[in-house]
Amino acid sequence: MTHAQMPEPTSLQKEAKLYRVLHVWMDRFRYRWFGMLEVEGEAGRLRLPMTGTVAQWFQPGEEVRVALGPQADPRALTFDAYALWRIVDGDWVPIWPVYQERFTLERSSPLSTTPLYRYAVLAREAGLESDFEAIVDLEQHHYASEAELLARWWCPEDRTWTEANARPLCPRCRRPMRFGDLKDATRASRFLVLLLEDRAPYEPLYIGYVRIDPPIPMMHRRLPDGTIQPNMRQAIFPADWFEPSFWPERLEEALKQDRPDLSPFDRWWEAQEIALRTCNTRAARLARVVVHPDYRAEGLGQLALQAAISWIRERRIPEMRRPKVVLETIAQMARYNPFMERSGFRYIGDTASGRPVLMYPLEEEAIPYLERFYETDPVARAHQGKLYRPAFRSVEPLAGPIRLRHVTYRYENTLRLSGMAPPLQDVLEAFGVQERTIQKIVLKDVSLTIYPRQIVALIGASGAGKTTLLRLLYGAATGRQDPLYRVQFGSIEMPANVQAAAYLPGEVEPEFDGETILEALYRLTEDEVLSIEVLNVAGIADAVLYRARFSELSTGQKERARIAYLLARRPNLLLIDEFAAHLDPQMALRVARKVAALCRQHGITLIAATHRPEVVQGLEPDLTLIIGYGLLRVSTRGEGG
Repeated sequence: MTHAQMPEPTSLQKEAKLYRVLHVWMDRFRYRWFGMLEVEGEAGRLRLPMTGTVAQWFQPGEEVRVALGPQADPRALTFDAYALWRIVDGDWVPIWPVYQERFTLERSSPLSTTPLYRYAVLAREAGLESDFEAIVDLEQHHYASEAELLARWWCPEDRTWTEANARPLCPRCRRPMRFGDLKDATRASRFLVLLLEDRAPYEPLYIGYVRIDPPIPMMHRRLPDGTIQPNMRQAIFPADWFEPSFWPERLEEALKQDRPDLSPFDRWWEAQEIALRTCNTRAARLARVVVHPDYRAEGLGQLALQAAISWIRERRIPEMRRPKVVLETIAQMARYNPFMERSGFRYIGDTASGRPVLMYPLEEEAIPYLERFYETDPVARAHQGKLYRPAFRSVEPLAGPIRLRHVTYRYENTLRLSGMAPPLQDVLEAFGVQERTIQKIVLKDVSLTIYPRQIVALIGASGAGKTTLLRLLYGAATGRQDPLYRVQFGSIEMPANVQAAAYLPGEVEPEFDGETILEALYRLTEDEVLSIEVLNVAGIADAVLYRARFSELSTGQKERARIAYLLARRPNLLLIDEFAAHLDPQMALRVARKVAALCRQHGITLIAATHRPEVVQGLEPDLTLIIGYGLLRVSTRGEGG
């Protein structure tokens, strides 16, 4: 994973002049994407347009540095016409323009390290109304209930508010409403969006976002014996790293007594206003990291965290005041997904309510405190900062090779015209079609050895014999007696310990029995972590889909669910016909790469039939079997053609 860092604006700093904040202007309805600072200095007064999310952290009387661009008109500045810094203990903290940085993530072959594909991602702070519309859309993947309304929208005509998960029409004037805010966010919440550059026409622009908040005001720790240890963070780090925090709930209670005339909305807004002025910590909280469900399990969650960490360090997010030294997160999903720990987060314990807390040291200053905690705390000494435990264990590989000896298979079909309507018989006879027996050889004298742990791709035209070979292999592995699954001539030898799982469309398919896909996999594995792991490998990482029944999935989602089901059975021989036939090219490549990597890592022999070059590219097969006209050609990895 690499990224290109934006250069420091040293030339602009030299031109920056001292100003003092006169007024902070915000509109409650659109503060997420519009606000303004009015400043005054030796060069006169300026009005600096920006987002209200940024402007609200400033106070009248505060000194700032401003540099104007070469084409800037001081009387009518635009969003991109100036740069703004806050000076904190002699440090220049960049404030405007908003943070943005480009990142590149390459997905390479685990065998040859050759790049298979890459993601070019632009990470920038959300500042457009369209950014927040995309965040609302992505946020829905965190909720399993359609009744959960995530955003508040307002009407520019009559200032009516309503709640919805997509831009609604005003219930009064029927005009499109504007984005107001996310319901569960606070004014202190800052958002970083991830935009996919160099994307295919069918790929989304927004592929994820990160939300950063101040650290929560209080955090207690539940020990394994049920004892509650107060102030768990202060037992590890200096107390002032987490103080004064953003605690509008406590201020709201006081306002109820002092300002009974305020409406609930106005009271909550005012409480947050006071909290914004006082909040000044050395910590930040990762409140959300959301990746588009089609791009999860691809390493983009780690890229999102890398971008957020860079943003926090450079801009001291969210307050833009004291330097940040630790990033905390409270995330139940960390028990089931390792990407946070892979990004450098370390588990410190559970909150009093039983939710895991992880910490990331943003600066070297924080590391000795964590190491001392893992050395001296009895519970931490046992887990050493590790929370996630992978559940997919290696299988017992095939005890020996699969051997095909002189295998021949032919289909015989008698074409009869009797019984057909006379006009149809006349049509067929006009084309020279007579009653006769048709014989077709699809496999002819095939001898082949497939070794344990190999990845094998079967390719060939439709009707060439790919499915027939898979049937014969499955029949030899399971003892199935159906004539379609039995060798006619020659033999197939299977190792004694073979445990086969197969997907042959319309013939051998997973059984979901009307359950949700997560329930079906849990019934099979009796392990919720393993169930989620195989869903992720198969490309289903949307928690909303976990609760969907198989019949409710799209065609492509059904295909991925079937692959997850087969993996959950933990076979040592996996047979798949028409692998990824209903997935778009990018998704097919991603799923093929992940399935092949899991099979190689855990000792599974995979034989997959496909007609798609991107699937072969992702599988990187040890053997490629080209079938056609009864013949079979074997190509090993590294051979041309």
